[in-house]
Amino acid sequence: MAKLEFGKEMRTQWIVFVGIFFMCFSAMGLGSNSFGIFTVPITEALDMPRATYNTFESVSKIVGMVMAALFSTIYRKVGPKGSVLIAGGGYIVQYVLFAIADSLPLLLVGGFFAGIGYTFAAQMTVFAVIPPWFKKGAGTITSILSACNTFGTTVWTYFLVKWLATDGYRSALLYSAVIIAVMCLISAFLVKASPDDPLYGDAAASGSGDGKLKAVAPLTNRELLKIPVMWMLIAIYFIVAAIGHPFTANIPAFANAKGLSAATGAAGYALCYALMGPAKIVVGIIKDRFGGAKSAVLMVFTFFIVACLSVMLPVSERVYVLATGIGHGVGGTMSQLLIAFVVLDTFGKYYHPGQIGLCLVMFNIGRAIGMPAVHLEYDMTGSYTITMTVLIALAVIVVILTFASLSMGKKWQAKRDLELAAAAKE
Repeated sequence: MAKLEFGKEMRTQWIVFVGIFFMCFSAMGLGSNSFGIFTVPITEALDMPRATYNTFESVSKIVGMVMAALFSTIYRKVGPKGSVLIAGGGYIVQYVLFAIADSLPLLLVGGFFAGIGYTFAAQMTVFAVIPPWFKKGAGTITSILSACNTFGTTVWTYFLVKWLATDGYRSALLYSAVIIAVMCLISAFLVKASPDDPLYGDAAASGSGDGKLKAVAPLTNRELLKIPVMWMLIAIYFIVAAIGHPFTANIPAFANAKGLSAATGAAGYALCYALMGPAKIVVGIIKDRFGGAKSAVLMVFTFFIVACLSVMLPVSERVYVLATGIGHGVGGTMSQLLIAFVVLDTFGKYYHPGQIGLCLVMFNIGRAIGMPAVHLEYDMTGSYTITMTVLIALAVIVVILTFASLSMGKKWQAKRDLELAAAAKE
């Protein structure tokens, strides 16, 4: 009987995995990552400056910050199925509004819904649903799903280019909305909460888990913010956002500042993105099988520092392409995957996605600050040498903070165990 039940649970795990895959492949691969392809046709059709057009991104980021903080509250009410539908629904509404928009106001409303969709699709739903189902392999499984975002972008970009050429951007947006709707409905049909889901599963519903050391109820945001290690994790997210995405986006600009050709910068950028998907899977496997997040952190930030050094030091074009492409192809996983693993390991059995939600609030702020800040030195001196020195120093600080948070997390978990054991005796 035990074997039959185990087999049934395994089948359910993989059905849930397929369901989340459909969400990632559509809502992220098409809804989020491929959307940049519409910038030129929309701004040209509406005769709108790109700076004005991109104000919808500002709205999206502000909404995303609020939704990240509220995610655990919403997830408790709607569960995995509702979370998937919100992820897809946000992008569906955005795409429809952009398809019919003739002026900025509708684009801004679309940005509002894009912020909702991104928050639920990018990390939150994956890290809410998958870890309770795949306790021992959560790193590998979430990394595969994160990589499928990149895979989806490659596939959907091919189709979008064809649709734009033959039918125009408005039709391409509507086709995309229909695809996202169909795939997210399939996803919602397939996913379900694990009985051990701390926010929505049987344990959450009953107020207690199947073991005496499980949390009686997940900590609220207010309670989490009273824990010192939570603030350490928030700081890690802030720094990683400030250094990770700005480096990825500016590999061509760094090459230009070094006097290298535009083709060299483009090649480094392309290699970085080509390797980032497979690198995510490798990082997830290392996390699960070779010492947890601590081992993965050392590897990822070593590669990132190599990429920074290639910008600082005089190197050939080939070395630049390989160092930035491979170095940040691995290093770039820090902002998309690795830091979530740090949160998972820090809280252990007491993890729930609300902890990542709080961190993502500061992540968005760090990203907004990092993008313009990375160019300050260049605007004054035409160089990025001091900037890269700062990025390397910040990377070392993140590694130190990560090791400290993992150590503090173990102590906090032990303290929590004792508190709950004492409460159970009363």
